[in-house]
Amino acid sequence: MAKPTQISSEYHNWTAWVGTDEAGKGDYFGSLAVAGVYVNPEIRKVLHALGVRDGKQLSDVKVKKLAQEIRMRFSDYISLFEVEPFQYNEQYASFRESGQNLNHLLASLHAAAIQNLLECVDCRHVLVDRFAKEEVLAAQLRMTLNPDIELVQMPKAESDIAVAAASIIARDAFLQRLEQLSKKYQIQLPKGATQVIDVGKQFVKQHSSESLRHVAKLHFRTTTDILGNKRSAKNAIRRGRTLC
Repeated sequence: MAKPTQISSEYHNWTAWVGTDEAGKGDYFGSLAVAGVYVNPEIRKVLHALGVRDGKQLSDVKVKKLAQEIRMRFSDYISLFEVEPFQYNEQYASFRESGQNLNHLLASLHAAAIQNLLECVDCRHVLVDRFAKEEVLAAQLRMTLNPDIELVQMPKAESDIAVAAASIIARDAFLQRLEQLSKKYQIQLPKGATQVIDVGKQFVKQHSSESLRHVAKLHFRTTTDILGNKRSAKNAIRRGRTLC
């Protein structure tokens, strides 16, 4: 595969490209979602008219509304891969055992989203919101991606309309899953990772520490705070992997 290109500007002169972004990476509760969106001149015009911008800058209500609009109009040009918490914990443990980390798990999901779209559209350009060293994602794509594809990874790529649309689709998937889990377990699971300990403790009290694997990313240090000590956290992770 061609070596990833570095660009210093948020702009490019492509007429058609795929953008990808993720949601849920920094949230203790809920899933990890990665989305890809294909954009051409016509789609770009519509997305701009809809007011599409980085999903992290939008309210949850606005994200939901825009995601519905994007899916309704451009369902054939969207790719979404979501890993629910118990699957996330299993996959994260497997990556760690092989000497890899969260960035490699993320890269596998970005690669899947990219490959899925490139099988459906005639496109030679891909823009990714950079989340790790460029070679991490490049390695995931090297075996399957057409070597003529130009892969660009840049920080704060959500300023790009395709990446912004992908961020909205991924964010909406994450929010929907968090809502589903909250209803299933009858406890409001919060976003983020800083004010979740009390809810985590309440969840364990109601449903047990083993059930935590179904709603949370157990490798977060938060698990130790919720369960009281590192041994309990490690046991929860070990049991979670065995039972998944």
